[in-house]
Amino acid sequence: MKGNRFALFFMAALAVLVVSLAVLSPRLWKDKAPTIKADKITIENMPIAAKGMVESEEKLEVSNQVMGLITEIRVNEGDQVEKGQVLAVLDNNKVMTRIRLSEAQLKEAQAHLNELETGSRQEDIEMAKSGAARAEIVWEKAKNEYGRQNRLYQKQATTLVEFERAEEKKDIAAEDLREARASLDKLIKGARAEEVEQARAAVEKAASELNYYQALLQDYTITSPIHGVVAEKYRDAGETVDIGTPILKIVNPQRLRIRAQLEETDVGRVSEGQSVEVTVDAYRNKTYRGEVYQVIPVLKRFTLRVFDPSAVYDINAQNIYASLHDFSGLKDGMQVTVKFLE
Repeated sequence: MKGNRFALFFMAALAVLVVSLAVLSPRLWKDKAPTIKADKITIENMPIAAKGMVESEEKLEVSNQVMGLITEIRVNEGDQVEKGQVLAVLDNNKVMTRIRLSEAQLKEAQAHLNELETGSRQEDIEMAKSGAARAEIVWEKAKNEYGRQNRLYQKQATTLVEFERAEEKKDIAAEDLREARASLDKLIKGARAEEVEQARAAVEKAASELNYYQALLQDYTITSPIHGVVAEKYRDAGETVDIGTPILKIVNPQRLRIRAQLEETDVGRVSEGQSVEVTVDAYRNKTYRGEVYQVIPVLKRFTLRVFDPSAVYDINAQNIYASLHDFSGLKDGMQVTVKFLE
C-alpha cells in the first residue's frame, strides 16, 4: 500500500513538471534566446562571377592571298617574329614570267613613243628617199615590160601567160612605189597627233600590266603583320593551298587581356571601371586584380563544355573585357575565373 501511494505521488509530480515546462518554455526562449535576423537573399545581392580566358589583344591567323604551292615556311611554333618578317613563300615562277614579258612590252612601247615624239632622224629620211627611188626604177621597168608584152600579145607574138605575168609585176611594182612614197612622206611630215596618243596609251597599258604583276608578286611572299610569337603552324612546305587558307597563327604575348563570358541572368550588373579579381588553376594561391574596360552591349550564343563530354550545352552570354595590373605567369589561352567586385 505504501509503495503504491508513493508511485502515484511521483507520477502526479512528474505530470505537473511537464505541464509547467510546456507553458513556461516559450517565454523563456523568447526572453533568453538570441534574436536572428535573416536578410532576404535575392539575385541582386548575390556575388557575380564568370568563367573567362586569358587572350592576346593582337592575335591573328596568317593566310595567303593567292592560290599556290608553298615552297618555304621559315618559322616554327614558338619562334619570335618581327613585323614584316618573311614567314612563308609560295611558288612564283608563273608571275615572274609575266613580269619579264610585261617589262619587254613596256620597253618596246616606250621606244615607239619616243620615236614618234622626237620625229624622224635625217638618216631615216635619206634611206626612205633611196627606197622610193629604187621602187620608182623597178616600177618604170615593170611598166615598160608590160607595154612591150601588150604590143606583142596584140600581134599574137607572145603567150597570154607572159602577158599576165608582166601585168602582175607592173601592179606589184606600182604598189611598192606607193608604199615607199607614203613612208617617205610620213617621215618628212612627222607622226600625226592621234598616232602619238595611241603610242602613249600603249605605254600606259604596258606599265599598268607590269605594276599589276609586280604587286601580285608580293602576295607570293607572306610576312608577319605584327610582332609576336608563332602559336600554331597549320601547313608545311610542299602543300598546295587555296586563297585564304590559314597557314600560321601569330600571337602577341605582350598585350594580354581577360575575356569573361557573363551569363544572361547577370547582364546589366557589370559596368566599365568595375574592379575584378581573377584566379587561375595554375596558381591557386594567387589572385590577380584589375578593372573592366569594355562591356560588349550584345549577347552571343556560346557552347559551354564541362568535364563530362556528354554535358555540353549552349548559353547566351555577354563578353566582358578586363585589364589586370599584373599579368605575370599568365599565358594566352588559360582558363580563369573572374569575380566582379561591388
